[in-house]
Amino acid sequence: MSKQNLNLDISYQPLVEEEESEQSSNASSPKQTSPRDIELSDQTSKDKDTAGVTLYVYFIAIVVAIGGFLFGYDTGVISSAMLLLEQEFTMTALQKGIIVGAVTLGAVFGGAVAGYLSDLVGRWATSMFAALTFLGGAIVLSVAYTYSLLVVGRLIIGGKIEFGGWRLMFGVSGLPPLIQLFFMPIIPESPRFLIKKGKDEEAKSVLKKIYPESSQGFIDKEIGIIHESIAEDETGSYKQLFHYPNLRPLIIACGLQAIQQVSGFDTAMYYGGTIMKMAGFVNIKDAIIFSLVVSLTNFLMTGVALYIIDGVGRRKILIYTVFATILGLFLLGLGFYFTTGFTPKQLNCIDYGNKCGACLLDDRCGFSKRDGGTCLPRNTKSTAASIGKVNFFSPINENKQENDDDGFYKNCPSLKPIYTWFTLVSLVIYVMAYALGLGHAPWLIQSEIFPLNVRGRATGIGTATNWLFNLVISVSFLPLTELITTTGTFWLYAIFMIFSWGYSIKTFVDQSLIYSHSILNNEFLYN
Repeated sequence: MSKQNLNLDISYQPLVEEEESEQSSNASSPKQTSPRDIELSDQTSKDKDTAGVTLYVYFIAIVVAIGGFLFGYDTGVISSAMLLLEQEFTMTALQKGIIVGAVTLGAVFGGAVAGYLSDLVGRWATSMFAALTFLGGAIVLSVAYTYSLLVVGRLIIGGKIEFGGWRLMFGVSGLPPLIQLFFMPIIPESPRFLIKKGKDEEAKSVLKKIYPESSQGFIDKEIGIIHESIAEDETGSYKQLFHYPNLRPLIIACGLQAIQQVSGFDTAMYYGGTIMKMAGFVNIKDAIIFSLVVSLTNFLMTGVALYIIDGVGRRKILIYTVFATILGLFLLGLGFYFTTGFTPKQLNCIDYGNKCGACLLDDRCGFSKRDGGTCLPRNTKSTAASIGKVNFFSPINENKQENDDDGFYKNCPSLKPIYTWFTLVSLVIYVMAYALGLGHAPWLIQSEIFPLNVRGRATGIGTATNWLFNLVISVSFLPLTELITTTGTFWLYAIFMIFSWGYSIKTFVDQSLIYSHSILNNEFLYN
C-alpha cells in the first residue's frame, strides 16, 4: 500500500526522492555529472540545511508555549496554596474539591471551543484571548476575599509562604501572560489558517520568515503540502469516528485517558500539600516543601520515560508501570493506615475517642492533652449548626478557630516518624510509576492510531474524556477521604488500576505501536 493511502504524515522531500530514484534506476549505466545536476544537488543540499529549526521558530514556540506553562502552574499551585487558604476560609471537603476542580471544569469547556475559535479567528487571536483570560483569572484570585471569588478565579484560569502567601502564589501567575501579551504582536499568524482563508501570499511571507534562506521552490512545496493537509482534514467528520474502522481506536484512546485519571495521580498534584499534612508533616512549610519533592519526581521521571519509551515499547511500558502504580497505591494506603488509621469522619469530635490520626484530619477537632489524650471540639466562633454548611459568600476568617492550641497536640504523640517517612516514600514510588508510563503513553498512543482526516477530532474527544474524569476524581477526593478514609480512597484507586491493568494487557498485542494498513482493519501491529 502506498504512503498516501496510509494517511501517514510524512514530510515532503521530493528533490531527494527524485534524485535517489534516478540514481537507483541508472545505477548500471555510467553517467557524466552535468552542470544542471550540480546545481540541483547544491540547491537540494541548501534547502535541507536551511529548512531546519531557526531561532525565530524557537522564539515563536516559547512565546506560544507560555499558555501551557501557565495552565500547569495554575493547576499545580493549588497544592501548596490550599494549606494557606484553609487558614483564612472556612471550607468543607466538597468546597475544597470545587476550588481544585474549577480549573478542570473551565478546561473542559475551554477545550471544547478552542479548536472552533482557532479555525474561526486564527491561532494568533486565540492565543491573545487565552493570555488575557489567564491575566484576568490571576487578578481575581489574588484579590479574592470570598469563597465565590476564589471559585470564579479558578474557573477563569481553566477556559512564599507566610500569612496571605496564597495571594502572591496566585498573583505571580499574572506575570507570564503579561510577557506573552507584550510579544504576541510580533508573532505571525499560522500559515495553515492563512491558507484556509485563501491568503496564500501572506502564508508564503510567514514561511519565508521561518525559513529565511530557503528557495522559492521550497516555500511553494510547503504551501502545497499545507493545501493537501487541509484537503485531507476536510474529508473527515465526527460521524466517521463512531463507525468502522475508527470506533475501536476511539474506544482505546478514551479508555487509556480514563485509566490515566482513575489512577488518582492528579490528586497527588492538586492535594500534594494536604496529603503531606495528612501523612504527619503538620508544619505547613514542611508539607509544601515535600509536596514539591513529589512534583520534582514527576518531572524527572517524565524525562526518563521520554527517553526509554521507544526502546521499551508502548505495551511493555504500560503493563509494567500500571502494575507498579498498583503497588505504589497499596503501599500509600498502608502508610496512611499507619498514620491516620481506618476511621471515617464522625458526626461529632468526641466520637473519635482516642483515635488521634482520624481526629486531627477533621478541621473541627483537636486531640486534647487532657485525660491521656482524647478528641474534642476546638473552640470556634461559629455555632454547631453552621459547621459544614456551604456558604459561597463567606468572608475571610469567618467561623475560624480561635487560638486554643495550648490544650491540643499538634501531632499525634504516638505517631512514629518512620510511618510518616514510609508514607512519603510510598507516594514517591507511586508518582515514579505513573510518570514512567501512564503520564504520557495515552497521549502518545492517541496520536498514533487515527488516520489524519479524523485525528484532530479524535484527539479532542480523548482529551475531553481525560478532563471529565480529572474533574470527577479531583472534586471527589476529599469527600471520599472523609467517607472511606484516606487509606480506603487510595486502595479504591488501586482496585480501579487492577482492572486497568487487565485492559492494558488485552488491548495491545506486542510492543511498539506503528501506523500501518492493519490500523484500518482494526488490527494493531507492533515492532
